[in-house]
Amino acid sequence: MKQRITSFIKNKIPRTLKGNFLLITISLMLVFGIGASVMSYIMFSDNLRANSLHSSETNLQFMCNEINANLHSVNDLAFWSQTNTAISTYISSNPDDTAYSALTKNASDRLTEEYLGTSAYRYISQIIITNAGGTKYLQKYSSSSYSTDRGVIQIIKELPYYEELMDAPDYDFHVGLQNNPFSRTPEKMLPILRSIESAYSKDKIGILFIQISFSLFTDPLSGFSAQEDLPVYLTVCDETYRISGKKIIQMEQTKAVPCTAYSDTVGSDTAVYKSPDGSGLYISLPLEAKGCYLTLPVDSWNSSDSLAGFLAILLFILLFITVIGLLLIRLLNRSVTKPVALLKKQLSVIAAGDFTPNPGIEWDNELGDIGHNINLLASDICNLMEEKIASEKEKKDQEYQILQSQINPHFLYNTLNSIKWMAAAQRAEGIAEMTTALAHLLKSIAKGTSSIVSVETEFQLLDDYFTIQKYRYGGAITMEYRIDEPSLLQNQILRFTLQPIVENAIFHGIEPKGSSGHIDLHLYLTEKGDVKIDITDNGIGMDEKTIRSVLSGETSRRSSFFKQVGIENVNKRILYTFGKDYGLTIQSVPGEFTCMSILLPKKSTASDSDTEKRSNTK
Repeated sequence: MKQRITSFIKNKIPRTLKGNFLLITISLMLVFGIGASVMSYIMFSDNLRANSLHSSETNLQFMCNEINANLHSVNDLAFWSQTNTAISTYISSNPDDTAYSALTKNASDRLTEEYLGTSAYRYISQIIITNAGGTKYLQKYSSSSYSTDRGVIQIIKELPYYEELMDAPDYDFHVGLQNNPFSRTPEKMLPILRSIESAYSKDKIGILFIQISFSLFTDPLSGFSAQEDLPVYLTVCDETYRISGKKIIQMEQTKAVPCTAYSDTVGSDTAVYKSPDGSGLYISLPLEAKGCYLTLPVDSWNSSDSLAGFLAILLFILLFITVIGLLLIRLLNRSVTKPVALLKKQLSVIAAGDFTPNPGIEWDNELGDIGHNINLLASDICNLMEEKIASEKEKKDQEYQILQSQINPHFLYNTLNSIKWMAAAQRAEGIAEMTTALAHLLKSIAKGTSSIVSVETEFQLLDDYFTIQKYRYGGAITMEYRIDEPSLLQNQILRFTLQPIVENAIFHGIEPKGSSGHIDLHLYLTEKGDVKIDITDNGIGMDEKTIRSVLSGETSRRSSFFKQVGIENVNKRILYTFGKDYGLTIQSVPGEFTCMSILLPKKSTASDSDTEKRSNTK
């Protein structure tokens, strides 16, 4: 069954140009449409992901800037506390001095002024400045925490990170979140612990202790998380906290996977990570405090909605291509199929033999040009056939003229044969030789005039004719053969080609001269490989006008041997038989010579059956 269907499709549904064009066009449109949709989907997804990354990075930068600004304020306060002259003078002063109270008040006022002037003062839970012995204190706090001035220096010095922070070169939080040592309840804070040096030496004369509330980080993050409904992750040293609204949850440490595919999408300080299970993207920015950075999940897009939109676009493309295909079918049927059918019909009409031009297939387009050329082709074929018929008719007329000019060769041959025997009996050798030559000529005539013979045979026939003319003119005319290559004697030539030319040389060239004459026949091979025979006489010659009239047949010069055969007939016979590249040419100088040249193709004949051995008559 499958083979039958395949055979039916091959035999009954031929592949047409229209079908091929439609197939290629629709295929290209499908490939282009689907490819464009896929590329659009990929570009849309990439752009959406990049926009999400940029949006998350912008949000992170906004939160980082706010936190960093507060950290700057705290760091500036810490630096001021370490380097201020009023503070160092107060710490290094003697309580017994009369100016001690003034120095204490001045230092306290300056600290209060600087503390309240700091934009992040609300996030500074407590600031304590004391001397190395713990006998002098300056203290400010923003929260109601339990504190005492008794044993403060001991409490600070007993902190596990005391030595580490006192020698730290920068204000960082590498020790992480710590419990407030002065609070009754556990409270997370970030400590700044530094030494205060003397204004006049490098001696360490005091201690600076600042408690930074964890809300410095959580307040901006909680506000953003509540507004955007997204969690924010804060990492301080090795601890990570998930901030979702007002909830702060410490997370277990998980190893995220760096994602380098989006490294050129975000800033140089921004890092992109994949979750361990690869289900989501996270973007992270470092804070100015060493070991602290924020991480935000990238807002994911709804892939199902994107896929549905992508499928909708594909469906639209398919519908669009279907409509375009139907329009193309109609357009091609109108502009290609019907014109091609008319052209095929016209070709069938021409093949049937009707060459009448059809103006209805000459449209104003490329197919119309083809129709115009088909009409021209039909006209050319018609003209060619008419020319061929006329040529064949003219050729037949030429042959018929030659046949008409013939006398009854058999009767004359028998009669001349009897005369030859009588002349031989009476010892009239000249009469016998002329009669024999004429008999041979008549016998050749009896065998036809249009057949092809060898040059050697034609020379023998010419010898018979010249024998008669030699006796007629009493030996005043001589003829000589010059043959360059003996093998050329076997080349093809038409029978009775040379006789009319030699006769023309005798009657119209030598005889009007009134004296003896000579005819030279030169057989040779041209440089192009053709065979050429030059028949040259030393007669009266011809001018250009006479040459043109002889070749065109406008002259009255006719062969007396064949009444209606002239030089132009010889030329036409050669043209008809061997082609337009061959034929007869004439060169002449009046009063000096005439040379008629016959150009023939180099074609060898088989043994010539028309050539007969001449035998001496008894």
